[in-house]
Formats: sequence, structure tokens, C-alpha cells
Amino acid sequence: MSVRLGRALARTIGLPLLFAFALLAGCSDGEGTDVNCNLQECTVTFQRGVEASANVFGLEAKLVAVEDGMVTLDIGGNRITVPTDGDAEGVRVREVTKENVVVVIPHNIAG
Repeated sequence: MSVRLGRALARTIGLPLLFAFALLAGCSDGEGTDVNCNLQECTVTFQRGVEASANVFGLEAKLVAVEDGMVTLDIGGNRITVPTDGDAEGVRVREVTKENVVVVIPHNIAG
């Protein structure tokens, strides 16, 4: 009985941990970026004035432009334009400064 309990416990705890690790392994800093992820979203800080990109949930995310209160990103080959005080397609702009643009990208962006 203890072997069965051990296996059941391993499945119950191990599979979610494995999933979480695989999910977060798909996120990494890139040139000109800082990435901080959890299971629901990644916060990406892009440096302005450089070719900044990061790997977020297995997709490449790039800062394309900041103009007239709008931030344009390329996420996995799709262009998304987000108001600096709002969100679009689940992507939120948290902050825009002269040096950085901070955006929050949800896990479900990868589909």
C-alpha cells in the first residue's frame, strides 16, 4: 500500500512541478531585456534604443516602437499594439520611461 501511495503522491506533486518547470524554461532574458516569469505571466523590461528581444513562453518577443502613447511589440511573429495605459490581447504595458518599456505577457499568448 505504501508503494501505491508513494506513486500517487509522486504523480500528484511531480507532474505539476514538471509542467511548471517546462513552462518557465521557455522564458529567458535576451539582448537588452530582463524577464521575470511566474506560471501566469512574464514581466519583460525592454531597454529602449537597442535591438531588444526575449524568449517568452517559447516565443520571441521584441519591442518594435513606442509612439503617440502606443507600444508596438512583435510576439512570435505577430504585431501587437498596446496603449501605454492599457492592454491588448492580454498584453499589458506596465511602464514607459525614457530608458525602458515594461510589459506583462500572459501565459496564454502562445495559444
